[in-house]
Amino acid sequence: MARISKKQVDKKLLTKIYKLFYEVFSRYEGQEDFLLIMDDILSPTEKIMLAKRLAIIYLLIKKVDYRDIADTLKVSTATILFYATTFYKRNSRVVNIINKMLKKEKALNFLDDFFASFMIHPGVYIGHWQLYRDHQRKQEDRKTLG
Repeated sequence: MARISKKQVDKKLLTKIYKLFYEVFSRYEGQEDFLLIMDDILSPTEKIMLAKRLAIIYLLIKKVDYRDIADTLKVSTATILFYATTFYKRNSRVVNIINKMLKKEKALNFLDDFFASFMIHPGVYIGHWQLYRDHQRKQEDRKTLG
């Protein structure tokens, strides 16, 4: 757990700090820039903590068993239960964003499979066996992640 001072900051000042935080994080241009900002602002422990929190919520949405999440992310089942009740079960904004991402991912995967079935012809065109195997690997990877 992150340590925080017991001295309370004025609510108006805290609101301004949150606005500054938003402004800094909303100004990045691409994933690499975002990661550099994260490296500048957050300690390695804080980055891991935030990543694990999002991963827990993501895996709960994917209906992964609590014990599997605990073993994979090296967290307690009590932590997972906390995030299940705090975020997942009350359908928070984070859950809504992840659900939208998953729907978009499913649509993109469907289109990828659809076009691959028309475009890849192993045995007919030179090099298509490699395309076919690559596509099969992508499909298997999706099954293991999903």
